[in-house]
Amino acid sequence: MLKRLALIGGAVAGIVLLRKKAKQQQAEQDLWTQATDDVHAPVSTPVPAPAPAADDEGPTSV
Repeated sequence: MLKRLALIGGAVAGIVLLRKKAKQQQAEQDLWTQATDDVHAPVSTPVPAPAPAADDEGPTSV
């Protein structure tokens, strides 16, 4: 009878430890997934500089 109780207790403890380890592994996997998620900030397109006007003389040397 005592051996049977010890066996059942050991089995229950083993199941509890396995579930705890599985939850830890899942939490770590979720953390890695979140850390390596392929989310990028919105990329703004660069605005080109305006072309000089035709009547603009530009820089002159004096």
